[in-house]
Amino acid sequence: MDNRHDTVKVALYERFLKDADALPPMPEASLRLRQLLAGETSSLEQQSALLATYPAVAERLMEFASLPLLGHIRPGAQLLDVVRQLDGRRLANLVLAFELHQLFEGDEPSLQKVFGKRWNLSLQRAAYSAGLAQHLPHLQEEDALLAGLLQDVGSLPLLGELQRWPQVSRLEVDLQRLCEQLSAELGVLLLTAWKLPGSLQECARLRRDWCRQHKGPVDLADVVQVASQLLDEPRNDDRLARLPAYQRMELPTPQALRAELAEVVALWLKLLGGRPVETDA
Repeated sequence: MDNRHDTVKVALYERFLKDADALPPMPEASLRLRQLLAGETSSLEQQSALLATYPAVAERLMEFASLPLLGHIRPGAQLLDVVRQLDGRRLANLVLAFELHQLFEGDEPSLQKVFGKRWNLSLQRAAYSAGLAQHLPHLQEEDALLAGLLQDVGSLPLLGELQRWPQVSRLEVDLQRLCEQLSAELGVLLLTAWKLPGSLQECARLRRDWCRQHKGPVDLADVVQVASQLLDEPRNDDRLARLPAYQRMELPTPQALRAELAEVVALWLKLLGGRPVETDA
């Protein structure tokens, strides 16, 4: 990208900052479910009935129940049985995770290619985040799953918006660089507009703050940073071992951790429809 890159970057950011319509709304099933859950009289039956009107989401929830991730769901369970097993927050986070891919709408091949690569990496990051949460009793796997997906969520509306900006280079290296430089800021704007918790906004904002230090227990941003480094190429386990977030989590060695997480990561990826993570032979 030539020396106009910074000008383009600023112009794109201002477009999202000043025009609320440039930010995509929360996907419909997620929005309606969260509105229902916010009511004082929301029932499990109402939640189940709502989700049944979105067959693709309901199918994913039933598949989730069929995998050894939730547990205690008997064979032949109905959607209501799955809803009954999940509290409202866990259910809402799963539904949003299943719908996030809708944020990118476009048919331009160069943009589709970059979206596909970044989205699959997000799916892998989410799967690792959910697996890492098993080591942390104070965090829910569904929260970590969504946090992993949302870390790079700013790239999705950005790639969609670029269809309106033909003057921006379509070279993959330039598109990837633009996503890296704007994803955090746009992600925070989007998650703030959706009124999602600050803990999820922080995952987007801190996506590249590898030196982050903080007081208190391990949080979702720590989990997602470790997941990102587990996937980073070229692999550098020494760098991962020095990561403050990794050190706070008191985890096995990186190689042992990957082996330990392999099965559960594969299950989450199967559910999310992502490609398997390549492992050492």
